[in-house]
Amino acid sequence: MNILIFEYITGGGLVGETLPASLVGEGELMLNTVSEDLSELDDVQVSVMRDYRLQSNKQAKYEYIVDAKNGFADVIECVAKTIDALLIIAPESEGILSTLCEEYSNREFIMLNSTSRCVALVSDKLKTYKYLKCFNIPQIPTYEMSDVKLINSDKIIIKPKDGVGCERIHLLEISNNSSDVVNQFDTHNYIAQPYIQGQSASLSLLCWDGKCKLLSVNIQNIEEIEDGLELKGCVVNALEHDRFVEFSNSLIKTLPDLRGYVGVDILISKDKVLLVEVNPRLTTSYAGLSSALDVNPAGLILKTFIDQKLPEFFVLQETSITVNIGAERAA
Repeated sequence: MNILIFEYITGGGLVGETLPASLVGEGELMLNTVSEDLSELDDVQVSVMRDYRLQSNKQAKYEYIVDAKNGFADVIECVAKTIDALLIIAPESEGILSTLCEEYSNREFIMLNSTSRCVALVSDKLKTYKYLKCFNIPQIPTYEMSDVKLINSDKIIIKPKDGVGCERIHLLEISNNSSDVVNQFDTHNYIAQPYIQGQSASLSLLCWDGKCKLLSVNIQNIEEIEDGLELKGCVVNALEHDRFVEFSNSLIKTLPDLRGYVGVDILISKDKVLLVEVNPRLTTSYAGLSSALDVNPAGLILKTFIDQKLPEFFVLQETSITVNIGAERAA
């Protein structure tokens, strides 16, 4: 089985633009891990796409160079008839991931991603909040910028509707004149939330047809930096699963078109588990799964798509693994 991995940052998505070192580092981490996991499977050959400015990737059997003359879309079309599956790792911001999922669905190869429609929904934090509110999913209250005055909190978080991770997040003291806050941001593209004390964490899920397997519960190391937040890394498989199974099942039941690996950011505040956001793609936590669970997560993902149902398996090992990444600045 021939599988092509398109990691957007390292695979030519930014040809013609500057390659930010922090994004390259995180992209390489996920690319190398999933490439290695897939390469360990029987009868699987892995190929990757590569920005011409980066050194060769040693994990893949084949490598396709992307440059100004041959863009990533040209390369994918060129090799489309030679691959059996395509895995896209890309940011949700600016509709990048949803557009790619729409473009490469319904092809002769299997796309190892969620549907474009579902990706588009969860990529918009305000739409996701309103949708999931109908199903009583516990979430951090989310407001349009014009409604900042309704937030009953001394601190608020301002973030892009389609932001990724800690990207462009601002942590601000609320003043008596809330218009001062609103005027700093594009009211159409940003949202506001109350700042709630708690433990930042994430869930690594395997999903299909409204059902899920909880692979791990991960602690996130997020620090306050000036007026923003910075993700330093995570501890994979750090917390017991039992408390989070019902939450996971209830959430994924409302989003039946989430497929394969899904990361869910949560906040554990006192006795509550609150949804922060849904990431319909590989996340940083994936990098520690194989070691933490003593199972090949890429094999589970691939089997799910081939069988079109969740596999039966047992977690054989309960080990926590620390994953450190480069700084992801909220600017």
